[in-house]
Amino acid sequence: MKNIFMVLVCLVVSFSFSAQASREKDSHEHGAANVMLAMEGEKLQLNFEVPSESLIGFEHFPKSQDQRWYFNEAIKTLLEPSKLFSIPADAECLLVGINVSQSLFAAKDEHGHEEKDEHGHEEKDEHGHEEKDEHGHEEKDEHGHDESEKSEIHSEFISKYHWNCEHLDEIDSIGTQLMNIFPRIEEIRVRWITKNNQGSIELESKDDRIKGWK
Repeated sequence: MKNIFMVLVCLVVSFSFSAQASREKDSHEHGAANVMLAMEGEKLQLNFEVPSESLIGFEHFPKSQDQRWYFNEAIKTLLEPSKLFSIPADAECLLVGINVSQSLFAAKDEHGHEEKDEHGHEEKDEHGHEEKDEHGHEEKDEHGHDESEKSEIHSEFISKYHWNCEHLDEIDSIGTQLMNIFPRIEEIRVRWITKNNQGSIELESKDDRIKGWK
């Protein structure tokens, strides 16, 4: 049992490093989500990881009343896994743990302020002016965007769910409503591991069943 969930931890770490590598290459994949599933003994664990943009339409600190509403609604939905996943009733599973986390607040520093120098001032050049290029303009990239736009922080929602099941062997597939509830998600990459084997499956469009271990 312990070995199975240690492997799941490795899968989570692997996904995290892969996501980070993608972001560093400017290929943060909006529309794609990851699900990691582990089953053994009486334990079922599902981890769901998705870019914030694919869930609520933005990846920065909520700035408006509408954005705060979308953020709060997403959290409320993620806290109700029965709306997201359908586990066969014959398995007699009892939800015993939920953890939902997000990194939107990383768009600001730990004090909630924009980045400033060590004295609390916005960074300027030696003459006290904001840095500009040789023509006196603020530096932008080749497309005319500010450098700050290029370095926008990507953020994610991560949800972890744990069940105890009386008859885990009765689970031959798990239904999911993720793409119906969150229509910005166009693809779900699933990795699963059981006491007997492991594998992966990709769900797209109308696919609503996670399966493959039987």
